[in-house]
Amino acid sequence: MKLKYAMNTAARPLGALMLVLLAAGCAAPAPGNSAPAGASSVAAAPVAAPRISVPPASIGTWYDLGAEPAPWLGGEGVVPVSGSNAPTRAVGLQREDGHWLAVVVVQAAAASGGPVCPQSDSMHLDGGSASDCLRMRRDGDLDRWLKTQHAVLWQWLEKRDLASRPRAWVGHRVSIGGRLLEVHALIDPALIEPVTRNNTDFLAAGEPGQQWAQALATANRAAAGGAALAVPPFPYMPRTAPPPPPPAVTPPAPARAIQVPQSEAKPPVLAPRRDRE
Repeated sequence: MKLKYAMNTAARPLGALMLVLLAAGCAAPAPGNSAPAGASSVAAAPVAAPRISVPPASIGTWYDLGAEPAPWLGGEGVVPVSGSNAPTRAVGLQREDGHWLAVVVVQAAAASGGPVCPQSDSMHLDGGSASDCLRMRRDGDLDRWLKTQHAVLWQWLEKRDLASRPRAWVGHRVSIGGRLLEVHALIDPALIEPVTRNNTDFLAAGEPGQQWAQALATANRAAAGGAALAVPPFPYMPRTAPPPPPPAVTPPAPARAIQVPQSEAKPPVLAPRRDRE
């Protein structure tokens, strides 16, 4: 018993020394992970969705649909945020009868460094790249494509009564300088497609829409660099039927003139002249 007690007594200073060394090792920075000299300990500024500027419209009214944190709406590619934490802005062009002609939504996130343009069956306007991806689908709701491919976006539109149909879909995602932006545009096809009257018109009908999508991608790249997202003007604006002409108003018949009979004229009475009396 005395030996055991003596051994325990002798081991106490050694145990205390080991605890001190372990605490010092936990406090020391790990090799290769130390912060560089002069690095700031302040967290990076949060990423914000850019402001949206809209073009003039000859029909309908643009409305600011607000800014809010929302879940990531794009159904293609890696989701860069968790939960409903993506800064989101939206605007909409509404006709007087309540039909939404266009809805433009932009979201922002910190770039993750992964591929921006995933492989899928969507239409690629530019083939996609490591930091830039532009896609378009003219018939967004055909075969429930939008609901299946972009389910979160579809629900977001439905809950806000923004789901006017028919609608085309344009999506562009870009990563510049550590900032990731993705814009979705839901558009009435009449805004970007001409009226076709023959085969030649039909074959060329998609070019104005593709040019508009390219212009939207250019605006989104500029917004990723710090500018506002400038929605390009639409090549066509739907025409409404001219208002009916006002009903013809028949002027009232003029009142019949009443002829007043004239009294017989009496000869004037001549006054006598003094010089002839």
